[in-house]
Amino acid sequence: MDERTRRALALRDGMHSAELEGGRVTDAFRRDAQDYVDGSIDLQGLLDRLNQRYAMHSSL
Repeated sequence: MDERTRRALALRDGMHSAELEGGRVTDAFRRDAQDYVDGSIDLQGLLDRLNQRYAMHSSL
């Protein structure tokens, strides 16, 4: 399995899990997640965007 596929499957599973638990996956997150899948940003870049948007405090 290539990296792009691995990233896409991991994000799909995570978003599906969040939705099953009653969470909402925003369009902004979906755009950021697509950038991660496409390789435009790495995992830290995705976390940085989430931190900026949602004022979370997380790191790798």
